[in-house]
Order: sequence, then structure tokens, then C-alpha cells
Amino acid sequence: MSNSHDDECEGFHEEDEGLLAKPGQLHPVRWYCARCSEINETLVDPSAGFEQEYVEDCAVCCRPNVIFINIDEESLRLTLRNELEYE
Repeated sequence: MSNSHDDECEGFHEEDEGLLAKPGQLHPVRWYCARCSEINETLVDPSAGFEQEYVEDCAVCCRPNVIFINIDEESLRLTLRNELEYE
């Protein structure tokens, strides 16, 4: 089950759209839990690759969410989407 909100990029707040990945820096990125819709935050490390996937538990309901990170190689625009690891 994928988390969806009115934002253009799933998991982002409007002010996060257009976040650029800068090599050598960790970037705090907010995402919504796919189960309870609470806001969470993760740190993205661009040096880990342009496509990343990992599991992070929601800080509120403790359900594991699979986080998918994509960094555009040309623009360095970072996008995030997430879904529950299991139902």
C-alpha cells in the first residue's frame, strides 16, 4: 500500500519539493507513515547512490516503511516515496 497525499512527490511537504542533493552532506527529509500518516524524518546520504531503498520504522506507530530514494543524476533533485513493508 503506497502512501499518497496531495503533494506532488509522495512523502514530501510542499516546502521540501525541489530539495537538491549535495554530495558530502546528509539531508533531513520528511515523509508520511503509510499506516498512520504521521510525519517522520530520515537522513538521506547522496553518497550512498542515486537509487536507495531501506526500511525505517514510524516513530509513532512503529510500523516498518520501505523508503525509496531517487536522486536525478543531472539536476540532483531528490524524490522520496514510501510504502508499508507488509500489511
